[in-house]
Amino acid sequence: MKRCVLFFLTFFCGILLLPGCGKIQPESPMRQVVDDSGQSLSLPSHPSRIVSLTYGTDEILLGLVDTSRVAALSQYAGNPDISFVTKEEAEAVGRKADMNAESIMALKPDLVIVSTAVSPQLVSLLRQSGIPVYVSLVAVSWDEMEEKVRGVARAVNEEAAGEAMVQDMENKKAKLEEKLSAIGPSDERCALGLSFRGILGKKGTLFSEVLAMAHVKDGAARYDVPKGTNAYLSMEILPEINPDVILMPVWKVKSGDDETAFARKIMENPAYRDVKAVKNGKLVPFPEKYKYVMSQHVTDAVEASARAVYPELFDKDSH
Repeated sequence: MKRCVLFFLTFFCGILLLPGCGKIQPESPMRQVVDDSGQSLSLPSHPSRIVSLTYGTDEILLGLVDTSRVAALSQYAGNPDISFVTKEEAEAVGRKADMNAESIMALKPDLVIVSTAVSPQLVSLLRQSGIPVYVSLVAVSWDEMEEKVRGVARAVNEEAAGEAMVQDMENKKAKLEEKLSAIGPSDERCALGLSFRGILGKKGTLFSEVLAMAHVKDGAARYDVPKGTNAYLSMEILPEINPDVILMPVWKVKSGDDETAFARKIMENPAYRDVKAVKNGKLVPFPEKYKYVMSQHVTDAVEASARAVYPELFDKDSH
């Protein structure tokens, strides 16, 4: 009788120890990571149901991991005016996440990546539910963009890939500088980025630094604004700035946004008659993904800016 009892106990314990059975199986190892807000997080060693809530983290994430590890992207993914994520990549992931705690929790993510622009209340709700949330910074300089890339790479445990991405950024920047170094300070043209709401750029913003790297003078850089301020400058100062090129909006955020009508309004406004860009017809459509770039594609924004302002420099490449 004792032998029978021993046999069944041994058999039963063996069943519990089988992979995937019971709670005896050890949990996936966790890592301690500090995000860009200074918060220490406990993250899985290989997050495989990642949700990204901002277009910048979408782009960095898809440059680091396969789409099979991504449970959802931001609402902007696949929109060519604001996002570098292709329609095919967005379709491969298959889901877009709302800024809603319940809908995000329903995706059962093992990691959510946001930026400091996302509501702290949403971040807090997700963390209270037990979901690890990595907060990424909103970069306002090239150095901060490198920091942002390395941070997302750290969150998904792909630090080598993150370093490779940063190196690729550096290489592209160096190659562009080699071409653009032909433009001396006295030859630099002035450009002004517009949205449908007003003037972009301004001192201390990433877009202003992008233009500087493209050897373009940011017409709005004379206006100093506090870090993190998103207010637009008034169109009334356009004649005062007198740019050579105006980088026009294309991303329709609200009903009524129309790039053709907006351009016509500028061209027909008597107050802008003597603005160089207006006189010379240099109103260039310029996608917002370059103006609001927030990922490794900052190098693409530099090149796009240079092409828009110095097309003759790049026309030579086609001959």
